[in-house]
Amino acid sequence: MVAKGKKASADAVYAKKTVKSSNPFDNSAAQSSKRGQNPFDVHVNKEKFKILGRICKHDRGMPGVSRAKALQKRAQTLGQQFAVKHKTNRFKDNRIGKHLSGDQLTESVMNARYLAEKMSQVRSNQKAEKFNLNDDELLTHRGQTLEEIEQYRDERSDDEELDDEALDADFTSAAHFGGDGDTAEDRQKAIDEMIVEQKRRKNEIAKEKDEVYDLTEKLDANYKLLLPLVAKATKDEQDAKPPPDAYDKLLKEMIFEPRGSVADKLINPDELAKQEAARLEKLENERLRRMRAEGEEEEQAAAAQPKHRSADDLDDGYFLDGGEEQEDDTLAYDLEGNLGTHLNGKKEAKEEENGGDEGDEDGEEEEEEDSDEDSDSEVDNLSDLKDSESESEAEEAPQVRKKKVKKSAEISTASMDTSIPFTIKMPKTYEDFTELLSKHSTAQKATIVERIIKCNHPKLEGVNRENVVKLYSFLLQYIKDLFEDASEQDIRDNFQLLSNLMPHLYELTQLNPERMSNTLLEVIKEKYGEFRKNHKMYPSLDTLIYFKLVANLYSTSDFRHPVATPCFIFMQHILSRARVRTRQEISMGLFLVTVVLEFVSQSKRLLPAAFNFLQGIVHMSIAKRDVEQLEITPPFERDGPFSKLLALPANKESKNLEPQALQAADLVTQTITSDFKVRALDTALLLIKEALTLVEEQVGVCYLAQPFLKLLARLSLEPYPEHVHLHHKEATELAEKLAALKMKPLAPAEKKPKALRLLEPRFEAVYDDKRRPKMTKAKEERAKLLHKIKREKKGAIREIRRDTAFVQELKLKQTLQSDKERHEKVKRIYQEASMQQGELNELARAKKKKKF
Repeated sequence: MVAKGKKASADAVYAKKTVKSSNPFDNSAAQSSKRGQNPFDVHVNKEKFKILGRICKHDRGMPGVSRAKALQKRAQTLGQQFAVKHKTNRFKDNRIGKHLSGDQLTESVMNARYLAEKMSQVRSNQKAEKFNLNDDELLTHRGQTLEEIEQYRDERSDDEELDDEALDADFTSAAHFGGDGDTAEDRQKAIDEMIVEQKRRKNEIAKEKDEVYDLTEKLDANYKLLLPLVAKATKDEQDAKPPPDAYDKLLKEMIFEPRGSVADKLINPDELAKQEAARLEKLENERLRRMRAEGEEEEQAAAAQPKHRSADDLDDGYFLDGGEEQEDDTLAYDLEGNLGTHLNGKKEAKEEENGGDEGDEDGEEEEEEDSDEDSDSEVDNLSDLKDSESESEAEEAPQVRKKKVKKSAEISTASMDTSIPFTIKMPKTYEDFTELLSKHSTAQKATIVERIIKCNHPKLEGVNRENVVKLYSFLLQYIKDLFEDASEQDIRDNFQLLSNLMPHLYELTQLNPERMSNTLLEVIKEKYGEFRKNHKMYPSLDTLIYFKLVANLYSTSDFRHPVATPCFIFMQHILSRARVRTRQEISMGLFLVTVVLEFVSQSKRLLPAAFNFLQGIVHMSIAKRDVEQLEITPPFERDGPFSKLLALPANKESKNLEPQALQAADLVTQTITSDFKVRALDTALLLIKEALTLVEEQVGVCYLAQPFLKLLARLSLEPYPEHVHLHHKEATELAEKLAALKMKPLAPAEKKPKALRLLEPRFEAVYDDKRRPKMTKAKEERAKLLHKIKREKKGAIREIRRDTAFVQELKLKQTLQSDKERHEKVKRIYQEASMQQGELNELARAKKKKKF
């Protein structure tokens, strides 16, 4: 035999020597034929004529393979049907009230069922019931009596003799064969005596079984008492064994030695920086999409676009892509508490880092949480909740991570206050919570809240899910109590405490976003209801502080948000309706404008009430004569003492004031002083510059900047210090620049020109064949159809014939199998009978031997 390698090389040499046909259209060899195929299993279908350019797919066939496939298919279809023929798996319920449900099955129905079952048993076993020896009926379950089920054991063994329960020979000879000739008793009386005797014997047997059972239980109890002694003896024997040698020790060490795991590939600083930059870019694109409520149209267009386009495609469906309404892209929370932008079940990725817009107020706490959660968190879709220094992190990722780890370690060691217990239970009432916080300083209060969150985390116990919601409600109420009727010093301390509590509030919000957001939204609704009762008065500071809370905890750049959007409308109503007449109201309005600009810092959205309020502050700073009026929108007044509330007299007392921001006293004081007038105007100029910078990309920004130019031009800067002059100049230059911009004319969107409608060519078949008589088109189609019907009929008859043969073969196999089983049974019966006859013959021979 030639080796495998040599045979392959010989075939290759022979293939090179073979002269190929010069005809390029010679397709006599099958293209799908495989080397090593048995030529006797291949059937060649010869063609009468070879036509150039025709690809013959059926030049060679394999009948064996086709027959095997057909048999396998029939075995899976007809074979399965034949196997379950004349069989049923249905369970018929003939009970009374079988169509009734659980609530409708009353006691009367159950009694009727029980009675019917007993009557059926009586009818079927009426003769056997006459000789029943039991006084009470035995209740069984799955073939076992209740006594056996209660004991969980069967006392009767296989070797136990049951001869004493049968009728003895004396009674049988007397009752059936007339052996007892002394007294002729009544048959019924004899049967009654027999029943009594059997009951007595059964009672004795049951008594003996009970005694045996009691003795067995006693023996088991004594054996359990001996077990500790036996175990102790075996333990002493084990201790007496010699110590293991060095080989045994090494073997055990190798058995229990942990297997090595594949470590992650180390990433160099350059790749790490690239990944961080790509991640930040992805987060920014996601934030912009949510801010503009875009993305679903592109996704639907991509899904509707066909994957394959023909070369003859005329783009007839071009104008149908954007005609349908898109789904609402509202930010919402799903059942699992994940924040997402789709209401149709798509889940957004979980947040990776903690952050917010609060700036440097809670920077250290954010860095600590980021270092803890950076390793096991997924991509953050709420990119506007991150720190503003993300670009610098992308450039120097390795160095910044090391610094964050060190800083988090320092903060964790510094926050470990030994005077505060490390495990704090959740207070049951709000009074207990306030009493717990009142005993400690501002820094320690944040530590207490942090430890309460860690000790009552929802992942520890299921009941903690409600505890964190309760703690969130307590914190909201505590913040309200802090800022309600607070003094100047209290406001400073309370803002510092709020800055320390902000990371913990954010952490609570992420533990159960849906419940927490609903709780905060209910508080805001309550505050809005109180504001509507007297909409001309500014709400207290405890209401305004919730807007700052929302700006730090939620994504305010989304197009629609279940919490941020109602707060945005609430602030719009306050700025447009509440009157401005005191120092406190002016400060609250400037505080609201600051929060509004923080809301729109990413989305650059427009809030008309904020612009109107800034115009009103400049309007009140202009020293006007009594008869002079300037156009201004309510709630500001055009004339009267309140129209020039912030105007400074022409003196030089205020020219030497240093630049100052708004103070805590401005939020609780009613009297207006000269230094407050300077601070209010300076703050308004800064806010005007920031507001115009945010909306400079808007289409109608020129109409927003023109009202500021008129008011800034009328403002007299003589009594104001130099920093106000500088801010006034910057705001005026920016307003002039934006007012000079011209609006672009409206133009329709560019559309792709619609292609001309082309007519499809019409092809007519030419039926000209000399071998057949000429027929019309209808007759030719009918002839083709009849020919196809004839072919299909022949194929169907052939398949039916093969199916019948297959079924007959199955029947024959079944018959042969049953005959084989019957022959085996008959053979076994003959074998057992022969064995029995042999034993009888042996007994007969033994009796004959005894006689002699």
